[in-house]
Amino acid sequence: MTDVKQRLEALSLELPVLGAPRYAYEATTRWCDMLWISGQISRTATGEILRGRLGDNATVEEGIAAAETSALNLLTRMNDAVGLENIQQILKLDIHIASSPEFVDQPTVADGASRLLRTVLGDAGRHARTALSAHVLPQGALVELDAVVAVRVG
Repeated sequence: MTDVKQRLEALSLELPVLGAPRYAYEATTRWCDMLWISGQISRTATGEILRGRLGDNATVEEGIAAAETSALNLLTRMNDAVGLENIQQILKLDIHIASSPEFVDQPTVADGASRLLRTVLGDAGRHARTALSAHVLPQGALVELDAVVAVRVG
């Protein structure tokens, strides 16, 4: 965890404190060495939701910032569930981006999350990824992501 903590500090980032989900689901579920993380929207540490739709009222830069915010929330869920030092590999990252039908640059927005995870976790942050457009996301969020993660057992 020391390397991960040092990387977070070097980036001037802190993991936010997240509460339990507001609805009838679990934030994470684990089976053996696999961890599934429920959707994490672009909610900041202060509780503000980064909202909008790319191609309508949000810029690519705002989308990237929202993706980074969602990735920080994902890291918090991983840390709370198993500890970041026990993350062996992010296997799959699904990123949903609120977009107008004309907006087609979802991969650039998704790179905000991918790059942050790789920077913080090193090689364990490398992952397969899907970046999808969504007409609307929960609570008007700009970005939502979820992941499947391999964790160390023992």
